Amino acid sequence: MGFVQAAVGAIVVYFVTKAIYNLYFHPLSRYPGPLLWRLSQLPQLVVMLQGVLPFRIKELHDKYGDVIRVGPNELSFVDSRAWKDIYPRKDFLRPPQWGARPPGVEAHNLISAPLEIHSRFRKALAPAFSEKATQEYEPTVRKYIDKLLVRLDETLKPDGDGNEEGVADIFQWLNFTTFDIIGDLSWGRAFHCLDSTKEHPFIAVLLHFKVALIATVIKHFPALDALMPYITPASALNMLHNVIKTGQQRIQERKESVAEKKDVIAYLTQYNESCVPEARMTDEEIEQNTLTIIVAGSETLTTALTGAFHYLLMENEKLGILSEEIRSTFGSEEQITGAKLAGLPYLNAVLSEALRLCPPLPDSLRRRVPKGGATIAGHTLHEGVTVATACWSQLQSASHFSEPESFAPERWLHGGPSKTFPNHDAKAFYPFSLGPHGCLGQSLAWLEMRMILALLVWRYDFSLPLGSAGEKAANGWRAQKIYWTWEKAPLLVRIRRAT
Repeated sequence: MGFVQAAVGAIVVYFVTKAIYNLYFHPLSRYPGPLLWRLSQLPQLVVMLQGVLPFRIKELHDKYGDVIRVGPNELSFVDSRAWKDIYPRKDFLRPPQWGARPPGVEAHNLISAPLEIHSRFRKALAPAFSEKATQEYEPTVRKYIDKLLVRLDETLKPDGDGNEEGVADIFQWLNFTTFDIIGDLSWGRAFHCLDSTKEHPFIAVLLHFKVALIATVIKHFPALDALMPYITPASALNMLHNVIKTGQQRIQERKESVAEKKDVIAYLTQYNESCVPEARMTDEEIEQNTLTIIVAGSETLTTALTGAFHYLLMENEKLGILSEEIRSTFGSEEQITGAKLAGLPYLNAVLSEALRLCPPLPDSLRRRVPKGGATIAGHTLHEGVTVATACWSQLQSASHFSEPESFAPERWLHGGPSKTFPNHDAKAFYPFSLGPHGCLGQSLAWLEMRMILALLVWRYDFSLPLGSAGEKAANGWRAQKIYWTWEKAPLLVRIRRAT
């Protein structure tokens, strides 16, 4: 009995001592933040699992200021200088608990890789996402957009007035399209979502972000993490292994194909054949990185495009301006190309504003201060501190963007502050991040976003359905939960062929 009491007493003393240290003696003790968050990482993790962490971080920044303490050893920044102070540096790596590999997977991907491996991956993958490669991918992108248009045409029925119209969930159709595109570009083979008009089972497993968040929480508690191989349900492991097996099979089939096609596997094969053996990507590394690319190359674009439709449907006048720009520029769908779309100011402004209001990754992009410490936005910090720009907070900050909650594509037409929008800090706008850990596929992302939105708006008139369906579609974007990315609700739209 005395031993048990002694053990309990020791545990109590440990936690009390740690709490006192975190509050009064920790190097970050001078930074403001809620009491419980300064004591423990647990409050932040709980809020994350509730799907509201970015919203809560913004509330804390509004209350405490530009730099706040959101964990015992973690700072969050709204100061836009933090972007350039953190992310261009190769040695600012993601903390391991925020970039964990799936159970049983040894190979790294771009998210989990340490510095040397990450640099090797970037070098291997960069040619596959260059401007030249993006131009080569355009026919593939166009093929699936044309298939989307055919599918949407099939949903239209005569309305009795000589027109054709229908109601469709634009979120679902955009999701089908972006997955088919990135599947073809990554593995030489689509998921056939547009053909079957169903979500591929592979996708549901790959996008199970809630499970990934739970795994991240567990990584914060090493003792519990050590038990994961023993307590993870066999069914969950089987689903994961099926995903990996599917990737292996598709990659192998693509390698054995004699078709001369430009896709990610083709570029990686060319790279491996031209470099020294120790620089090559292994088959397992290719598998893990193409899975990452498929998630990043579909989910992010679906978010941005669905967000754009949400706000355009709320702002009929701005949808009209966009339609006029596209239809007055092109006489036919065949004239619409990626190169020409890049020069349309209002189209690009709409997409930029959608990325600001509906950032694909609204959560914080956490990095660890490297050996020797660093200065972030004027704050000198010691080695090992976790730092991050609060993406949602920055993009919704009135100090960076005037009328931050308003959908105003016009703010992007001036190239900087204007009389209408005196606050316009482009240095706070990095929806795809930046630096060596930024999104490799930004050129491809912009090509897809422009072409999908432009071709849809050229062919169709969009509006909200009448009645309860329209009311449901009109619910605020911000009402959706965030589990790293947005948990998007169906977005029902009324579609009519443009006359």
